[in-house]
Amino acid sequence: MENNEKVESSFNSTITNEDILPVNTSLKKWGALDFGMIWTVMSVGVLTWEYPWFGIFLGLPWGVSLLMEFLGNVITLVPMIIQSHAGAKYGLAEPQITRTRWGIWGAQLPSIVRSIIGTGWWGIQLFIFTEIVAGIYLYATGNLDKVVMPLVKSGSANSYTISLADPSLFWGVFVSVVVAELVFLYFSPIKKGQETLRKFSLIVGPLSIASLTSIFLYEGFKAGWNVGALPPAFGPFSLIAALSFLAGNTANWLTMAISMPDLVRFSKSQKAQMYGQLVLPITYAVFGFMSVMGTLFAYSLVHSTIIDPVLLSLLTLPAPLLMFVLFSLLLETFGVNTLANLLPPGYDISNIFPKKISWFKGVIIATVIGLALGAWSFLGSAYNFVDNWLLAYGTALGIIVGINVADYVVMKKFSLDTNAIFIKNSKYWYWKGINPASLITFAVLSLILYSPDLGLKVGFLEDLAQVGPLSGLLMGMMMYLVLMKVLKLK
Repeated sequence: MENNEKVESSFNSTITNEDILPVNTSLKKWGALDFGMIWTVMSVGVLTWEYPWFGIFLGLPWGVSLLMEFLGNVITLVPMIIQSHAGAKYGLAEPQITRTRWGIWGAQLPSIVRSIIGTGWWGIQLFIFTEIVAGIYLYATGNLDKVVMPLVKSGSANSYTISLADPSLFWGVFVSVVVAELVFLYFSPIKKGQETLRKFSLIVGPLSIASLTSIFLYEGFKAGWNVGALPPAFGPFSLIAALSFLAGNTANWLTMAISMPDLVRFSKSQKAQMYGQLVLPITYAVFGFMSVMGTLFAYSLVHSTIIDPVLLSLLTLPAPLLMFVLFSLLLETFGVNTLANLLPPGYDISNIFPKKISWFKGVIIATVIGLALGAWSFLGSAYNFVDNWLLAYGTALGIIVGINVADYVVMKKFSLDTNAIFIKNSKYWYWKGINPASLITFAVLSLILYSPDLGLKVGFLEDLAQVGPLSGLLMGMMMYLVLMKVLKLK
């Protein structure tokens, strides 16, 4: 649709607002470079450096860990580009596209699930931001060794513990960042094509690349490019552990496999969004390798396996380089938190009651939910992060993504009726505003895949649950298509 005029003449006021209408073509200015830099900001940061070590700590050889990380992101990229196709074609945000698969009212379920998970990620990144600020403060005041080294020696140094090293500093930074992110999004309105976000990414993307690359180069230079012994696996190799880590990496960006249209709606073409998003798996492969090698280089200096790039920088980098790296990581963390963890939930929450909740009001509500969730506690260990966070939420998102892909590719054949999205009793009304096939698929598969967590210990169900994001994705596609045929829905 080229503009909003046709929709505005017939939409129902209770299910729309000006933020969620198809954007005008005059706002579709984002090219491949813009999306490449957006993904650079979102995927070249603290956690990117840590991810391959999560796999190593779970018992995988370092090469297998890197491979699973790369493949997981490739798997995620496919449904992400498919979902983005509708955003670029129609200028729609994710919740409105979701109405075509789940029904006008049914779309609220996946929107709520996705928003809760996004706000959980928001809290995690917020703690990483406070860790960086706390590190700068401790370094500047000469208290780094006094506060951080005991944590390093005890093996408990991570983003969570360092953030809380100085409680008064923590809360000041915490509140300041929340306010800053809200102000930043307020001055990047949808009606102006969110140009502030685009320009911010063009600046911060290269800085993100330079920051992690600087750590790698410095550690390599200081070690004479001698890695010593490659890291051994932290236990016997397990195929299910490898597949679980693959599934965890698939889950990592499943939030954006659903919500990428929130950004891609401003794309100038399909090629722009497709080529730009290819950055995702490449960054994880390149910087994952840098992480493994850089951490090994640094072992000769710190005599410990420090996988946190913030902590590693604080302990080894000279002051000028340290300030550059940490400042760049601050901007990157701020960027990913606004682009991926606040902006999309704003749309999701707005979709619950569009007449009363604008996108920005949804963003404010999202911050409250994120604070209540406290998902930052998962930063404490590799097992908690992969098993209790990535796999736990990834299962639900995998089912949702499977339904979305099956519907758009097979049922809708990449074509939507934009008018019907904003009208009650339209073709997307299904049954009382809900698509039974979507709801039944999600309910049944959730019961099956989460059954081990509910106490049902059956071998094959536990195996399916261990790779929940992957099994949910595949089973969601198949079950949804069968139900659509049985129920004779379109």
